[in-house]
Amino acid sequence: MPPASRSEQQQKYIAGVVYDLIGEVGIENLTMRQIAEAAKVSLGTITYHFPNKRALIAMAMDSGYSLPEDWSEYAGSPTAQLARIALSYALETPRSRWWRFWINHLAMSTRDVELQESQIRRFDKQRRFWIKLLEAGLQQGEIRLDLNIEAVVDELLVAVHGLITLQFVKPTPKMRAYAREKILELIGGLKASPSRSHLMLSS
Repeated sequence: MPPASRSEQQQKYIAGVVYDLIGEVGIENLTMRQIAEAAKVSLGTITYHFPNKRALIAMAMDSGYSLPEDWSEYAGSPTAQLARIALSYALETPRSRWWRFWINHLAMSTRDVELQESQIRRFDKQRRFWIKLLEAGLQQGEIRLDLNIEAVVDELLVAVHGLITLQFVKPTPKMRAYAREKILELIGGLKASPSRSHLMLSS
């Protein structure tokens, strides 16, 4: 992936500030001034790029769904790429700032139609991307032929979002380890036999 531009780096930094603040005070109590002070930039700089809090939250949501910086390391293996994304649903710590932001956003979206529509658009985009990965895996012989790709993706998304909820309900190392184990088990169950993968590579 090409190196991030200065603007992209700044947005990523500000997104991180938004994650931290929303994790502490929630979306409703967050102000543009708080963000500017925490980011150590002027309020004018924040409002120049983001006219209101909603625009800033939308940027933070999009930033959180960007591909990981090590994405190129998994090139050539759609199942490895899917596992890389799915494993992000296993929290590194009980105070994971992205996921704390995400769950606050989800909760707020139950009372805010615009945020709900944004959450739906992001979910649908994620679903299409996961389907694309599994279809590529099928073509490359990594995925079992008997699978209904769209149904599998829907089941995976239900499972990983359920695991996020469990980790917040019971934020223990054991639960985080269980989430990682379950995700790897789910991805592993999709893989074709080594003989089919070998045949696809040889053809």
